[in-house]
Amino acid sequence: MDFTKVVNKRHSVRQFTDQAVETDLIKEIVTVAQRTPSWVNSQPWQVYCARGTVLQQIKEAYREADQTGQASQPDLPVMSREEWAPRTQANMKQWRHDIVHHFSSFDEAHTAMSTASNNLYDSPVILFITVPQASPDWSIFDAGAFAQTLMLAATNRGLGSIPTYNSVRFPKILRHFLGIPDTERVLVGISLGYPADQPLNHYHSQRVPLSNVLHFN
Repeated sequence: MDFTKVVNKRHSVRQFTDQAVETDLIKEIVTVAQRTPSWVNSQPWQVYCARGTVLQQIKEAYREADQTGQASQPDLPVMSREEWAPRTQANMKQWRHDIVHHFSSFDEAHTAMSTASNNLYDSPVILFITVPQASPDWSIFDAGAFAQTLMLAATNRGLGSIPTYNSVRFPKILRHFLGIPDTERVLVGISLGYPADQPLNHYHSQRVPLSNVLHFN
């Protein structure tokens, strides 16, 4: 597929079918992502694939943690959305406003979003990306570039994806089921699969004008 078409086609998929993703396809996508540049070729990323029974156990453990009121303890610090910079808050508000148009009401949209998120989008595969604890914060940048390359590779092969905070709220659970050592910092989970024909997936977020982003002096 043409590169520009791949970039424009990629969007966050929030509901997946139950169609399995073949092992060889996962390997192909991660192999492509490995071409991502990194600081002094450190290649700090590791990928832990959750699917099948293991992924179901993770989802059940997350539900139990939520039901018992356990506090989230992600490896990266989080910030209340009200504390974000004004221009980023404006983009988030526009996103929430636009997505409602695909539903009959705000409540219906909110319920659909919450249900999908709480179920980790029913994706058949989640790839969890980590970097070593003993690495600079620049490794997070490298891992972010790796994640984007991975998602573009998935799009090129007909798969949908979404990177989520919700999937890494309980790193202790992930370490237990996936064998992630304490020496690794869990950054993000990327859900992979085939998009379901649902309203949540019909929405493609807009981008701000180029003049708001690119500055010439």
